Amino acid sequence: MDILVCPACRGELADTCDAGSYACISCGRSYPVFEGHASFVAADEMGEFARWQMDIYDGNRPDLAPPDYSDLERVRSHNEGSVEVTRACGALSPNWKGMKSREVVDRLGPQPGELVLDVGCGLGTLLDTMAAAYGTMGVGIDLGHAGLKAAIACNTSGHGFHEADALNLPFRDGAFDLVVSYDVIEHVDDPARFVSEMARALRPGGRLLVYTPSARDRWTWHWWERLLLRGRYNLGMDNLAGHDPDRFLEPGRLAALLEEAGLERVGTESFHSLFTLIFDEVYPGFFYRVLRRARFVRPVFRMLENADSPLSSWGYGNGFFAWGWKS
Repeated sequence: MDILVCPACRGELADTCDAGSYACISCGRSYPVFEGHASFVAADEMGEFARWQMDIYDGNRPDLAPPDYSDLERVRSHNEGSVEVTRACGALSPNWKGMKSREVVDRLGPQPGELVLDVGCGLGTLLDTMAAAYGTMGVGIDLGHAGLKAAIACNTSGHGFHEADALNLPFRDGAFDLVVSYDVIEHVDDPARFVSEMARALRPGGRLLVYTPSARDRWTWHWWERLLLRGRYNLGMDNLAGHDPDRFLEPGRLAALLEEAGLERVGTESFHSLFTLIFDEVYPGFFYRVLRRARFVRPVFRMLENADSPLSSWGYGNGFFAWGWKS
């Protein structure tokens, strides 16, 4: 509660949970509290693209194959299995992307007890694996009510969850030590505001990390798939369930947005150029087979990444990481 503010005016919130809501002392707006989380989303004030995103992830667009959040045992098993993988080999998710994520997040130096915000948290899995790896505490926000409901039901790490718009975060300035966001910026109408809101929520010296599909994907695995399948794009990890390829950013553009938001020591790194993504998508069980012999995980990952390096070193990848520090 002490980090929450009214997203409309940044005013103080009165705790009126007995009445099922938070109320802004300044502007009088009321935000309902239900099923374990507060909702700071006003659908009638959102843009058409954002409402479309919400409909997808709340299961109102079955033609776009939304994720299934109704099976809570499956959600719990997924989160617990991801944590077990983190403890076994350090990966922040059970794939090669999770191995690279651990390497990148390590550079940002999360410390035990630090507060992490995950913008677009889904089921809260990344918050769980970061807690296992670093001893951090977490807060997650998302637009989708269905995913948050499952995250709260399966929450065993004490994270906080809220339904909120990433372009109007309901948090005080400087509330977080680290803000992370995976596969979200390509879903928003205003990427510059998205970055500036996350930077605002960082304390001085705080760190920001974004992962997103890349517009600079020539010669990569998905580029070859689209070429061979005559432009079809509903493929694998970057499918049309909420993705508009025209909204994808290049690494240089996102780095510029981080700098415009006042971040320093900004860097980017392309990933999933070819072989790492082939193994994540075509042979998803391969990671688990290697994991049975944990000492082989890092050597195999390094071998695949080295095979990708001719492309990734030139900034070509199906996705990329971008990070920076708040001065």
